[in-house]
Amino acid sequence: MPYRGAHGDPKRQAKAWLDKLSKVEAERRGYLRLAARGSITDRELDEALAELEETRSTAEHELATLQTRREAKEALERDRDALLEHYAAIAPEALDTLTPEERHQLYRMLQLEVVIRPDANLEVAGIFGERMLFSDRELVPTSGSRKSDSRNHYSPSASRRHHPI
Repeated sequence: MPYRGAHGDPKRQAKAWLDKLSKVEAERRGYLRLAARGSITDRELDEALAELEETRSTAEHELATLQTRREAKEALERDRDALLEHYAAIAPEALDTLTPEERHQLYRMLQLEVVIRPDANLEVAGIFGERMLFSDRELVPTSGSRKSDSRNHYSPSASRRHHPI
């Protein structure tokens, strides 16, 4: 890694490697100028250019690796989104078949956390990514749309504190 502080941030890593490539090119031009003036020998020029070529090769390899990782991450995110959409479509029916213990185990696996806000809206978070905000009307089925089951209903009079499920 050419610069401290860029580790872990792919954009900063890529910028650091691109900066390194620019410096290598500037140094290469400088060595060629020195050789043209006769300030360094052909052997010194060859050694310096070989070292710069090695650095250039490393930088290009690292940039290609970062690009591959970025593409893989994007593919995983697309797959995650498709999987979440699939499960979101089948979840209501599947959840109705679970026992309370199975449902609780599923919620724990998903690291599902719900915060009931003072305005009666729900803030939902878990392993699926960013927090989402829902109105209580979006979550409670209207009468007759699903079988009546108290475990599916949210009561506005319920406690307004943080509830991990």
